[in-house]
Amino acid sequence: AACNFDPEAVVNDGSCILPEENYDCDGNCVAEDACGVCGGDGSTCAPPEAFIFNISTQQAFYYFDSVTINGDNVDADDWVGAFNGDICVGARKWDTSLCGSGVCDVPVMGFDGWPETEGYMNPGDFPTFKIYDASENTYYDAVPSEEFPWANMSFFIIDVRITKS
Repeated sequence: AACNFDPEAVVNDGSCILPEENYDCDGNCVAEDACGVCGGDGSTCAPPEAFIFNISTQQAFYYFDSVTINGDNVDADDWVGAFNGDICVGARKWDTSLCGSGVCDVPVMGFDGWPETEGYMNPGDFPTFKIYDASENTYYDAVPSEEFPWANMSFFIIDVRITKS
């Protein structure tokens, strides 16, 4: 419907004002994709190439109070990934507005016997973490405030940061 709709008008004189595509007359998005982009196609929430992993039936969750680069919180377009050696075993886009009370988690997958999870975490392994800075298209090794060995169905709360020169 036109933003200036007049129910008593009987002639289309071309004066109708239509909302911008994907928005209503008040400027609110009416077609948000799964990534939260108005009018998007879902492609912006795909992980960076190095952060692609398979889901496993064996999982632990590492919750982060903060993720920083040189003391500054990472941006909502950045990612945090978990690794076992050079194998990505979990990742999360770091949009804290989508996390409970701003505390996000990184799911960390374990080896469950299927070939798709070969090289994933085993009990007692320690995951390492990386940050993908989307604005710089750069990966950084992250330093957690504490290290916890992986165990299926475990939950840990830590901070992770990097200092770059």
